[in-house]
Amino acid sequence: MEIEERATARSKTCKSCDQCRNRKVRCIMVPGGGSKCTHCAKRGEICQFTKIKRRLKAHKHADNTHHLLADHPVSGILRDDFAVLRTKEQDARSSSLAFFSEKKINTLSELLGNDTLRRLVEAMEAIIKTRLLARGGSSSNMTPVSFMKPSRIEEVPRDVAASYVDAYFQNLHSVYPFLDQRDFRNRALGPNIRELLKANPAFSALYHTVLALGCQYHEGGTWEPGKGEAWELFQVALGLIADILLPREHLIGLQALVAMSIFAMNTCCLQIDEVLITEAARMAQGLRYHKSIGNEEEPYTATCRRTFWVIYYMEKHMCFHGQVNSIIADYDIGCPIPDAPEAMYGDFNWFLSTICFSRILSQAYASLFSVSATMNSLESYYSAIDQIEGRLERWRMAIPENFRPGLHPQFVTFSDPATKMPAMYTHFRYYSLVIALARLTLYLSANESSPRTEENKRALMTAARMVIELIQFVDTAPHTPIFILSIMPLVAIFILFDFVVHNPRHAETRDNLSLLEVAAGHFSLQEYKSKGVMPSSLVGEFAHIARQYVRDVEVKAQAQSSMPSRQAEGAIGEPVGAVARETGNNLNGQLALGNREGNPGSDYLGEWDGPSDFLCYPIIPENLGQTSEDNPTLAGYDLRALFGSVIPEVYFPDGATGEVVVADPLFGPTPLG
Repeated sequence: MEIEERATARSKTCKSCDQCRNRKVRCIMVPGGGSKCTHCAKRGEICQFTKIKRRLKAHKHADNTHHLLADHPVSGILRDDFAVLRTKEQDARSSSLAFFSEKKINTLSELLGNDTLRRLVEAMEAIIKTRLLARGGSSSNMTPVSFMKPSRIEEVPRDVAASYVDAYFQNLHSVYPFLDQRDFRNRALGPNIRELLKANPAFSALYHTVLALGCQYHEGGTWEPGKGEAWELFQVALGLIADILLPREHLIGLQALVAMSIFAMNTCCLQIDEVLITEAARMAQGLRYHKSIGNEEEPYTATCRRTFWVIYYMEKHMCFHGQVNSIIADYDIGCPIPDAPEAMYGDFNWFLSTICFSRILSQAYASLFSVSATMNSLESYYSAIDQIEGRLERWRMAIPENFRPGLHPQFVTFSDPATKMPAMYTHFRYYSLVIALARLTLYLSANESSPRTEENKRALMTAARMVIELIQFVDTAPHTPIFILSIMPLVAIFILFDFVVHNPRHAETRDNLSLLEVAAGHFSLQEYKSKGVMPSSLVGEFAHIARQYVRDVEVKAQAQSSMPSRQAEGAIGEPVGAVARETGNNLNGQLALGNREGNPGSDYLGEWDGPSDFLCYPIIPENLGQTSEDNPTLAGYDLRALFGSVIPEVYFPDGATGEVVVADPLFGPTPLG
C-alpha cells in the first residue's frame, strides 16, 4: 500500500545513555572506552543506550489531493472538533495557539504531584464551552447579538460625530488605511448626511461603524455585546448587513465590511470577525481588486488598492492562526501596493511591512501547516522551515530599530499613542510566528540533541518572555484587539509555565516566575476593568501553581542535603512527582536563555558547564512521524472564546428565529437559533 510506503518504521539509538538522561546531564563518551560514558564509568554503573522506534516519511513528496483522487481512501485526516484547551499531543504543535494535550496534562500533573493543573484546565474549558454553546433567554446572562436594525436610530450630533471621526483617524486609520480620509469626512460631516444615510445603506453601515470605533476612545467602549454607546452605533451596521452582502458588490459596501471586521476583533463581538473578514475577501475578489486596476481615476484606484491590501493582511493573519486556508490566492494577485503616507512612521513603512509579513504567514501555512505539507519528508520540513525563518529574519532586519521585534521594546515608541498600535502589532505577530515555528521544529526534532533543537528552545522561551515584557504597554480597554490584549499573553504564560515546571531549580526560573506573576496581574486587571465580563483572573492560577511547585522542590532539596553524597547527587533536580525517571527519558537539555543572534546554536557544545546550565522543555517523541492522520500540523484551535462573547441566537427582522450554521473555530459547524 502506498500509505504504508510513505511511513516506514526505523529504530534510532539515543545519543545520551539512560542514566545521563535521567540526571539531565550531558553524556560524554570515554575516549577509546567503547560505548560507555564518563558518568557511568566514574560511578561504575551500567551504561545503556535505549533504542527508540520512529516513523519517518519517505522522501517522496505527494500532493494530498492527488492521493485522495488516486487511492480513494475511506478515512481522511480527522481531528476532534470539540477540543478546546486540550487536544491530541500531535495537534498541539501547529500554527494555532492551543497548547495542552491529555498526555501533557498527565505528565505535568505527575510532576506537580497533584491534580491542580487538571482542575484549572477543566475550569477554563467549562467557561469556553458555556460561552460557545450559550443561547439567549432567561437561562443565560449573555446579551444576544442580533442582526436586526434598532427600532429607533438616534441621530448623532454633528460635533459629537466629528469628535468620533477624529478619534478614528488618529488611532486606527494608520493601521488600516483603507478610507480616503478627505472624501469620508466630506460625506460624514457634510450638510446632507441625513439624506445620504437613508439613501445609501452601505454608507450608513460604514458611517456608524467608524463612529463606533471612534467612540471607544471617548469612554464609550464595551466589553460585551448589547451594552454601551459604541455597541448601539455598531448595531445599526449589523442591521444593514443584508443590504451589504446581497446587492451587487461595490467599494462602499466592501469598506463597511472592513470597518465592521476591525470592530469585531475586540472582545464584544469576537465570534463574527471571521465571517466578516471572509466576506470582505470574497467581495474584494468579486470586484477584481486583486487584479491590476488602471482604468479609473487615480484617487479611486488608490483607494481600491489600499482596501484590498488591508483585507489581505487581515485575512492572512486570521487564517494562519485559525488553521484555515486563505481564499486569497497569492499566485493570482496583480494589484500593486499603493503608497500610504499616513502609515509611514519616519522611515518605517508599516503598510508595506505588514503586507510582507502576511505574505510570509501565507507561505508558512502552505509549506508547513497545510494538509499537503504533511506529506513532506523530514528533510523537506527542515528545508521549508529554514526558508521561512530566512524570510522572517530578512523582514525583521528591514524594520528600523525603534520598531524592530527581537529587541527590547523602546519606551518612547510604545508609549506614544501614534506609534503604539503598529509597534504592538509588529512585535506580537512576529513572536506568534516564532512560537509556531519553534514548536513545530521541536516536535520534528524530538529525541535529537542538536544546535537546531537547543536554538529553538531558546527562541521559544525568548518569545514568551518578550510578549510578557510588552504587557506593560498594552491598554486594558475594550478597544484593544483581543490578539494583543489576551491571546498572546495567554500563550506566553503556557510556555513559561512549562519551562518552570520542568526546570524548578534552574537559574532562569526565578525570572520566569516573576514574569508569570506580571502576566497574572495583567489578566486580573482585565477581569476588574470588565467587571467580571472577562473571567480572565483564572489564568493567573498558572503562576500560583508554578511558584508553589518551585517551593516544594526547594523544600525537598533542603531535606535531601543531609543525605549521603551519592544519593543526593542523583536526587537533586528531579521532579517532585512519581515519574521523574520517565520524564527525564523524554526531555532534552538546554542552555540558559540568551539572545538568539548573539548565541549561535553551536556554542552550547563548548560552553556547557554542568547540569545547572541546561534548560529542559518537554518533547514527547512517541507520536513523532506517525501516519498523516496523526500529523501535528493539522488541527487548529482558537482560545479567544475564553475572553470574547458569542452569538447565542440569531434574530431576524420579522421576529422569527432560524437555524443558521456558523463555522466555529473550536467546534466546527454549530447550529445557532
